[in-house]
Amino acid sequence: MAAIELDDVVKRYPDGFEAVKDMNLDIQDGEFMILVGPSGCGKSTALRMIAGLEDVTEGRLRIGGEIVNEVEANDRDVAMVFQNYALYPHMTVRENIGFALKMRKASKEDIRSRVDEVAQILDLEPHLERKPANLSGGQRQRVAMGRAIVREPKAFLMDEPLSNLDAKLRVEMRAAVARLQQRLETTTVYVTHDQTEAMTLGSRVAVMRGGVLQQVGSPRELYRAPRNLFVAGFIGSPAMNFFPGHLDGEQLHTPLGPVPLNDRLRRAVERHANGPQDVIVGVRPEDFEDAQLAPATKAGWTFEAPIELTESMGSEIYVHFAFERGEELTGEAAAELRELEEDAGTQDVPRSGASGDGVARVDPESDVRAGRRARLWLNTDKIHLFARSDGSSLTADAVDAAA
Repeated sequence: MAAIELDDVVKRYPDGFEAVKDMNLDIQDGEFMILVGPSGCGKSTALRMIAGLEDVTEGRLRIGGEIVNEVEANDRDVAMVFQNYALYPHMTVRENIGFALKMRKASKEDIRSRVDEVAQILDLEPHLERKPANLSGGQRQRVAMGRAIVREPKAFLMDEPLSNLDAKLRVEMRAAVARLQQRLETTTVYVTHDQTEAMTLGSRVAVMRGGVLQQVGSPRELYRAPRNLFVAGFIGSPAMNFFPGHLDGEQLHTPLGPVPLNDRLRRAVERHANGPQDVIVGVRPEDFEDAQLAPATKAGWTFEAPIELTESMGSEIYVHFAFERGEELTGEAAAELRELEEDAGTQDVPRSGASGDGVARVDPESDVRAGRRARLWLNTDKIHLFARSDGSSLTADAVDAAA
C-alpha cells in the first residue's frame, strides 16, 4: 500500500489544451478516493497520469513517497481496472486472473493458490473454468477486479468500472466494491461520472470541473457545505434547486416570495457585509415538504406554487413546481449553471415561457397533484447562498461553524 501525492500537476497537450490544471491532491495510504465530475473535466486524465499512461507535463507525482514522473507504467506497481473489462476471451477465468502472476514467472502452485484465494473473495469459484463470453457483465467485472487484486499492488486505479452494467447490477457491484476495499485496505483511486457512486463509495471525494479541482472532502462535507455553485449542483440527487435572490434587510427576496432570514443566514450575510446583495439561492429537494405534513419543530417558510408533475417513488414523491425565473443570470455563476444543465441533459428541455422548474421531495402521504396549486414548506435552516459574480458559497463557513 502507498500514499499518492499530486503536487501542482499539469497535463498539457501539444495543441496547448490543459486537461488538468495545477492539481494538488494527497491520497492517504489505504484511502478510497473518488474523482468525480462531468465528462471532459480531467478526472480520467488524472487517473491515467497516476497509472503512467499519460505523461505529467508539470508538477510532481509521488507514489509511496517516490517521485514517479519518469517511471514507466509497468514499474509503478499499480493495478488498473477499466470500464470495458479488457479480459482475454480465449482464456478461462482462472487464466485471466492469474495471467499477471504467470508473466512474473510465479510457480504454478503459487498462481493456483493466489487465484483460488481471490476467487473466494469475489465469489468466482464456480466460474473459474468458464470463458468470459459465458459470464454476465457483473461476473466479468469481478474477473477484471480479481486480475488486479491478485497482483497485490500498491494501489488500485479504477476508471468507471461499473458504467457498462445495468442499474440493479450497479447497485450490487457498488456494495461489492466497497466491501472489497474495506477488506483489502489498499489505496484506491476510483473515477466516476455518477455522483451516487461517489457519495456511497468514497471515504473522500474530489470534485473536478474543467481540469480544476473544485473541492475535496467527505461525502457529508460536500453535501452539507459545498464551496461553490458547481459542487452544490453536482452533488445530490435530484440536484439542488437554484433561484435568483436579493438580500434586503431581514428578508431574502426570491421568485418564490420573500423569505425571512434566520440567524444562520443572517450571520452568513454579516460575514460578507461588503459582499453582493444579489445572490443565488440554493435549496435541495429534500429540504421542501408538503406544507400540511411539515414538521412543527423546525423553522420554515410556506409558499404556494403550481404543480406541473409528480413522480411517486414509493418512499417519497418528487414534485415539480413552476416559478417565475425573473432576471437572467450572467457571469461565472451563469456559466456553472449552464454546465450543470448540459451535464444533466436538460439544457434543451423546453420551458413554459419565463417559468423555471423546481423539484421538491415530499412525504409519500402527500396529496399534492399535478395540474393544481399546492402549498409547499421550505426548511429555512438549509438554505444555501452563492455569489452571482463567481458562484462561491456565502454560507459554507456558517455550516462548518455549526457542525
